[in-house]
Parts: sequence; C-alpha cells; structure tokens
Amino acid sequence: MTLIPDLSLTGRKSDQPMVSAFSRKETAHMQVMGAPVMPDDQQGLWHQLTQVQPRASQGARLAYLHIPFCQTKCSYCAFYQNRTSDEKVANYLDALLSELAMTSQQPGLIDTPFDGIYIGGGTPSDLSPSQIALLGNAIHRYLPLRTDAELTFEARFHGFDKDRFTACLDAGFNRFSLGVQSFDTELRQRLGRIDDEITVRRELDRMCNQDQAVIVTDLIYGLPGQTLDHWQRDLDILAESGVGGADLYQLILLPESQLGRSVNKGKVPAPPGLEEKAAMFAAGRKTLKRHHFNRLSVSHFGRDSRERNRYNHLSKAGADLVPFGCGAGGRVNGHSIMTERDLNKYHQEIAAGNKPIAMMTKPHPQHDLRYGIGGGFDLGYLDLNTLDQLGDLSDRAKPLFDAWQENGLVQHDGRYLNLTEAGQFWNINMQQAVNRYLDLGDELLKRQELTIMNNTLEQIETISKQQPLSSLAQVGRQLGLTELETVQALPAKQAQLVDGANFDRLMAELADFGPTTTVIEVAGQILEYKGGFPEGSYGHGFYNLKGEHLRGHLNPREVYAIAFVRRPFMRMDTRAIWLFNAQGLCSFKIYLGRDDKRKLLTEQVTRFDELEQEFLAKAPLLPPEEATAELDTSVELNEEPETAPKLCPISGIQFKQDQPLQEQQKEQLKKGRCPMKRLFSKTNG
Repeated sequence: MTLIPDLSLTGRKSDQPMVSAFSRKETAHMQVMGAPVMPDDQQGLWHQLTQVQPRASQGARLAYLHIPFCQTKCSYCAFYQNRTSDEKVANYLDALLSELAMTSQQPGLIDTPFDGIYIGGGTPSDLSPSQIALLGNAIHRYLPLRTDAELTFEARFHGFDKDRFTACLDAGFNRFSLGVQSFDTELRQRLGRIDDEITVRRELDRMCNQDQAVIVTDLIYGLPGQTLDHWQRDLDILAESGVGGADLYQLILLPESQLGRSVNKGKVPAPPGLEEKAAMFAAGRKTLKRHHFNRLSVSHFGRDSRERNRYNHLSKAGADLVPFGCGAGGRVNGHSIMTERDLNKYHQEIAAGNKPIAMMTKPHPQHDLRYGIGGGFDLGYLDLNTLDQLGDLSDRAKPLFDAWQENGLVQHDGRYLNLTEAGQFWNINMQQAVNRYLDLGDELLKRQELTIMNNTLEQIETISKQQPLSSLAQVGRQLGLTELETVQALPAKQAQLVDGANFDRLMAELADFGPTTTVIEVAGQILEYKGGFPEGSYGHGFYNLKGEHLRGHLNPREVYAIAFVRRPFMRMDTRAIWLFNAQGLCSFKIYLGRDDKRKLLTEQVTRFDELEQEFLAKAPLLPPEEATAELDTSVELNEEPETAPKLCPISGIQFKQDQPLQEQQKEQLKKGRCPMKRLFSKTNG
C-alpha cells in the first residue's frame, strides 16, 4: 500500500516556493533516538559501550565538552544554566578533568583517535588563562587526536582578552567560534549582548590578525526589529573582515524566553515576517558567494582552507559524539546520552566515579539511514545511492520526493536529490517531513503485520514492547480501539471493570486518598495534576469539585464504567482508576501516589484493592452482549415506606429519619464528603 503524503509534508505548489511552500519555518533539527534505557541500567550499559570499540569508529569521532557558566543571560538563550563565579568554575573544572581522566579505563573511547573536539557552553571564554591551559593539557592527555583534528573553542567577545586568546592558541585550539549575532549595537543589546559594534569589530580584527587558528563568526537573521538593510550591513561588515568562516542562522524565538515574552507583550518590535526572512536567507547566500566564501553546508561558509566545519556537519551526520561535563549531549555507538544538568548532581556522580548520565536511549532502529538523511540535508543534497543501501529510501519516499520536485523544492539528478534555493531555506521542514513520512510508513507496515494477529491482547502487548513510551490509550488507538475496548482486552489481573453507578462511592474515597496524579488525555495531549483529589458536592445535577487547584463539574450520568487498572509502565508498577462514558472514551484517570523511592504508597494500594473488591461484590460490569437482557416488569414494585432505611450515596451509611444516629455514624458522616450531610444533621440534631 502506497502512503500518500499530505501538504504538511510535501509543501504547497506555488510560483514563490521560497515564501509559501510551508506555512511556517521549522528551526529545530530532528532527534533520532530509540527506546529509553532505564535509570538502573544506564551505568552498566555505559560501561559496556566504553569497553568495546564503538560501531562508528570506522568513521569520524567527536567529543563535546560543556562549560555551563555565563556572566549574563542572553535574552533569547535556551542554554543558560549557572552564573559564573570563580569558586564554582574552579570546582567544576576539577570535576570535568576527573571525568576526562576516567577515559583511561575506557578503551572503547580511546582506542580510536578523535576527529573533532568542541568546547561549548555556556561561555567557555569565562575560564581564566590558567584554566584554559589545564583543560587543553587534559584533552591532549586523555583524548587521542588525529593529526588534523579540529579543536574548536566557543567564545563571546566580552572578557575574551588577549591573555585568554593566547592561552587557547598555546593549548592547541585551532578554531574559534565567536557569537557576533549582529554588529548593530541596538540589536545586540536587545539580545542581551554587552559589547557595542566598535568593540566587537576591534576585537574581531585583533583575533583575525594571527595565522595559528581560523576565526568563525555567527550571524543571526530574523531578530526582533531587524530589517533587510540591517542584515545586509552585517553581511558586508563580516565579508570585509578577516574571518575564515561564517555561520548564518535563523533566530529560534522561544516563547518562554525573555525575548519571546518581550515580543508577545509588545515591549520590543516583532521579528521579520516569513517573506523578509526568505529575502535575508537569499541575501546571505548571494553576498558570501560574491566574496568567494565556499558553501560548506546550508548554513556554513568558509574562505580559509583551514575551515572545514567538521564538528558541525559530522554531529548532524551521526558520528559518535562523546559528551563530557554538566548538561552535555552526545551519542556512543548509536546510544543517545544527556549528562546531568544540575550542577550538584553532576558533582555527586563524578565523586562516586560514575558517568553523570541523566538520560540515555537505545539506537533508533534506522539509525544509519536517519542520520544519513540528516547529514545530506545539512549539505543540501541527498546521495540516494548511499541512502538506498541503508534503507531503500528512493522507493519508500518516492511519492514525497516527486511532490517536492513538483513544488520546486528539489531537483532529481540521477543519484542525487538536490535542494533548490527554496529547498535549502526550508531544509529543516523537509528533513522533519521525510522522517515523519518514514515513521508513518513504518506505522502502516506494523498495522498490516498486526492484522494477522487474532488476539487483541497479543497486539496490545506487541505494540507496548515496541513503543515503551506510549500510553495504553495510544496503543489502543493504533489498533482502532476505544480506550474502554482496550481495557476490556486486558486480562483480569491487569484490569477489572465495574458499573459506573459506583461513582458517588468512588468520589468519597478519593477525597481523602492522599497524593495522587489525575491524568486527562485528549486529542494527543496529556495533562497531569499532582496532588490530592478534591472533595465535592452536588449542584444542578453535577458533582462539583472544590479543590484549590483542581476544580470541575463531573456528570455522574456520563460515567458508564469504572476500571481498576494494574499495568507496568517503564518497568514500574502502576495502579490507576479510569472512568469511561458509554462511547468507550475515558474522561480521566487517577494514578496512585508514590513515596520518595518511587514506590507506590502502601496504604493507597490497600485501599485500591479493598475498593475494587467492594465494587466487584456488588456486580462487575457485564460485557455488552450480556448486559442487554430485558427488564422483568412482572414484579410489582411497592412504594418505599417513609421509615425505610436511607442510604447515603457517599458514605454508604444506612439510617432512619425517625431514629437518632449512633455516635459512630455521626463521626463517619463528619469524615465523609456527603452532599446530604446538612439534611442529616438537621433531622438528627
């Protein structure tokens, strides 16, 4: 079956594809990761990976060292972690050197030399000259380097004085990445940059006036208040300087950043529109070409023979990238790794002799193909012959590629799929599109394979193993099941269904259950509230929740069934109560709470089990085919006498209105969350 891509993947056909192919321009590169590695397994797996030569060792290998300190926070930045202080930086450098020293016991990391090292941040240039020397010495001591290895040191202009720059050169760094962003003083200060245009240009000239290392600068287009004239002036200044390389990026404006909030509140001018950004992209390409910069990738240019853009490209193409430091990301043998971002936790892990891993995933099943695609988009073309060997890309994505060519985004030239100028502008959209298209194709294939399975439970368990991060509801949707049908397919030890008529009793119990997590999953979104489930009372036919943070109006008539679900998730035992309507949709779920060791609260588990048994004793929910028996109307119904026992739907207490309540019953009513409590108290004093 051929999968037909939609407009979100193909783009629109237009006379101006540069402006209108897609409705918005994506800026975030695709993450290629497999299933998560459980925390308890991470250190053991790291040890295994570092004792054997990595699978990718036949290709390039990189290392990233993170310096998580800044003197100030740029208004657009998403990477700020810690404010620079002499003591914190000194202690951190000691820990980082200890982490580097661990590689002496990790032959899988040091048996093959590194092609590139990148010192990033944060602000690495906040290190003192002596600290830069220590770091450089440690790199040369612990990480074997190829003779032509690229050693990049990232810096900002403010504070990167002659002594620090000289220390970097003496330590062997042969490439500097400098964040200009813009030469315009007003635009720079809006970004939170400190130095003005005169200072930046003077310092840039000073650093370019040497022949030991290549100087590469970043410029950003799409800044709030930036015009095409601003951008062209920045390009002209850069081209006339002595830099050996340039990176031209579009601003990633994060809504939660200081700059994003200022734009939303109207405190600063809005960023340029899509048409202006497209013009800026074209101007950058044209200007640097006129000044004989070579195009190294879609965003990177070089005119110094020493500028190879090695780290930036190879990291996108899937090379092994060993992370060091607090908040560093990378991959080893296809396994993605993120180190601890919290500085205190980082120090604790290093002191314990551990790799400070915060997150780890297994390789993506199509690791080589997906990173091959990423590397190709970075260069501006896909080598289909190579990619076909990794996963038959030409056949699998032919409908998408044909649509792109029709829409002016690519030109198919034999073995190559070349991005047009419009395609280069939209390259991240297109990279995301082809990965999404492949994912959809894989999902379709899995569904076709699952149709041969007769047992619904077997299908559920198969998908759950393949997609350990998917919720039970998400698994059911892939099989075309409602959430109720999905739960009904589970064995009794995992799920029990009872009648929705138990709603009142359930609400009373939940009100003093203790800390729980209420989950609402709808339209692909998941909302969670952690805290006790609130008490409520009836009004206008609804059970109205009256919590401080969780409020709402629940309709008991819409509660068809209640499920008690026991099912492991991410290797952790869970208990949850699900509420369904008659159409099989789940209104919300309440998960039991956990202690500091992530274990289920024992008292809640006991109450969960007791409540389940209480409801089952009344009558379990019958399967649909058994619940359709006609009502026997031959039995004469007697009118209830006035003195018949009344049953409180919340507390379950029976009483007669002409008899006083026992003291024990009164105490129970005080504890219960009962909408009839006021009536009872008036009747019984």
